[in-house]
Amino acid sequence: MIEEIKEELSLLAKANLKKFNERLIPNALPIIGVKLPDLRRLAKRICKENYETFLLEYDASSFELQMLYGFVISFAEMKLEQRIRYLKWFVPTIQDWAICDSLVSALKCTEENRDDILSHLLEYQSSHKEFEIRFVVVMLMSYFLIDSYVDKAINIVQNLEFKTYYAKMGVSWFIATLIIQYQQKALDLLDYLKDEEITSFTIRKIRDSYRVKKELKEKILEFRKK
Repeated sequence: MIEEIKEELSLLAKANLKKFNERLIPNALPIIGVKLPDLRRLAKRICKENYETFLLEYDASSFELQMLYGFVISFAEMKLEQRIRYLKWFVPTIQDWAICDSLVSALKCTEENRDDILSHLLEYQSSHKEFEIRFVVVMLMSYFLIDSYVDKAINIVQNLEFKTYYAKMGVSWFIATLIIQYQQKALDLLDYLKDEEITSFTIRKIRDSYRVKKELKEKILEFRKK
């Protein structure tokens, strides 16, 4: 099955997209150059055919194949317990921001299973791996910034260890999103972390956001002085 998928990917490949993505995602696996909508369609077809065989024939020889595995794990009809088992296997293999963030956006099942998914995320609290940490933070940002979970999400972020670029960028994205509905909580978290890079990244994201009011964009500059 995997060889057929590889052949199909090669037919979908675009040379200009390959070059663009190689610049955009410098630490990715070898890139073929397939559009995300094409990968999503292929993943959904695999889910209907025989997703278990595809997942068993794991082959991380390209960025696109790795992306397909993430999408199949997200889209396939399976029990939550099985999906979490696949995530425990797959998340540690992630080595770039694009696969991490695309996986998160595809895991819509989280909205109906927040408690169980949150328990899974807690398993990464002591992780030192850049993209495991980013996965946790982007998941929290995407699905847990609601009244009943926001404090739990913040507490998890406070207890993670951020030493690498993409992990810190994930935290800044989390805070810049948090501040839209929970201004004081976001400011308190930024003050609590006291990390110059995270502060700088967060200020930049907030200043660039069309969802943040002008007054708050000015106020956030005060953190440059702290």
